[in-house]
Amino acid sequence: MSQSSQTERRAWLTPTQLVLLFGAAQIVLWTLAPALTHTAPPIDVAEGYLWGREWVIATYKHPALPSWFLESSRLLTGTTGWPAYLTSQLFIAATFGLVFALGCDVMGRERAAAGTLLLAGVTYYMWPTPEFNHNIASAPFWAGVVLMLWRAVESGRGQWWVLLGSFAAASLYAKLSAAFLLVPVAAWILLDTRARAGLATPGPWLGLAVFAILVVPLALWLVQHDLSPLRYAAQRSLGLPAYQLPLFLLDTAANLVPVVVMLIIAKMLGPWGGDSLERGRWQAIHGAISTRAKHFLLLLTLGPFVLAVFVALLSRAGLKTAWGSSMFNTVGLLAIAMTAERYTPNALRRIALSAASLLIMVPLGYAIVVRFDAHRPSGSSLRVNWPQRSIAERLGEVWARNSNQPLRIVAGNPWLAALVALSHKDAPSILTNGDLTLSPWISGNRIEREGLLAVWDAGNKVIPPALLPLIESARMGEEKFLLGGGEGAREVLIGYAVVPPKRLP
Repeated sequence: MSQSSQTERRAWLTPTQLVLLFGAAQIVLWTLAPALTHTAPPIDVAEGYLWGREWVIATYKHPALPSWFLESSRLLTGTTGWPAYLTSQLFIAATFGLVFALGCDVMGRERAAAGTLLLAGVTYYMWPTPEFNHNIASAPFWAGVVLMLWRAVESGRGQWWVLLGSFAAASLYAKLSAAFLLVPVAAWILLDTRARAGLATPGPWLGLAVFAILVVPLALWLVQHDLSPLRYAAQRSLGLPAYQLPLFLLDTAANLVPVVVMLIIAKMLGPWGGDSLERGRWQAIHGAISTRAKHFLLLLTLGPFVLAVFVALLSRAGLKTAWGSSMFNTVGLLAIAMTAERYTPNALRRIALSAASLLIMVPLGYAIVVRFDAHRPSGSSLRVNWPQRSIAERLGEVWARNSNQPLRIVAGNPWLAALVALSHKDAPSILTNGDLTLSPWISGNRIEREGLLAVWDAGNKVIPPALLPLIESARMGEEKFLLGGGEGAREVLIGYAVVPPKRLP
């Protein structure tokens, strides 16, 4: 190798530095893009904030782990909005770090960095990430489960089995769909010779005990609340049209297409194979990836996806595209493992440049789309362009004019109720759709003691039937808000009803 070539190699970032820079850029750019353009949080963020202030184990939709982090971010910063976007990107960056650690174990640092940087081509980790929800919250726990499983089996040490049990339990608190991951985990333990031999040691059983202890509160909550999150998931999936499952498969493939493009650019796919002599020399020095490691990545990457599709087919249900977002954080490592014979350091450089390009262009494109929507002639349609602060302030003033008590409860559909309650100084609770079964932290006695403010979309002049029993004889009115800017701004009417306390606390 020439002197200039050696100098060039030394000037290039190390694999660890590349991944650290990748994670830092993800955090900064994807925090700024929504923070500088949104005037309201995405609906899952708004709803998560409202659940977080109740500190419940779960809600009728999901376990509540994401909302704990949102509420913690609010308490630490004293505000809402950008802390949620930062929290989301910290979860994504943590996922990248755990994936890189796994890659270092199974294929070495250079190939691990390439597999991690390929995640820039997974759409799930880019455009949807400003909306911190259960899918994003699940990602680092899924990656952690896979990493801890590999280390527990390879080392046989009890500490990794304990961490495996802890990550597995946490993955269920993030979202119950983690069960689709835990089944392949159990399959690997039973099918792999080395893993199966480990069952004769205390480690796996200690990890299982930790897992069982940690999931007991969640299991008890589910039993006490009639398995409501599972019923909610079944209702959503069974209510989807027949074409939804094929659409899920197509959308999933589309979300992974950029990974294939990055591999082609890196000359790891297609007819452009690069310098075969250089490939052979590099492979001779660094070694091949074991067949067992490839099987591990194949099972833990595709196993949850195949299982979810099988269950959907069996139950004649559908799957939403976003539900697959937690399943593919090791797809980059799998892609590198399956094309490893064509890997060279130049491939890592091309992948790094592709990832850098995506990290600049996609957040910029996101910001442009949001700002264009806010100022287009027909007015805004994206929820993130609603004037959340104005809505909260004006309807808070309505309550203050009609009641001398703090605002403790806002009732209505999750979106409008959250917009009103999110930044109000009294930190009110949300009564979802006016249904006490969906918000068990609110009781009839509490409504009598604290009163409530009900809100609804008044554009169709129809009050939602679920709210009617709550607002009989209440003082009602409407407030007008403008979505978008300029002459084409769209008007939105929000109806309200003030229900004062029937008895003082």
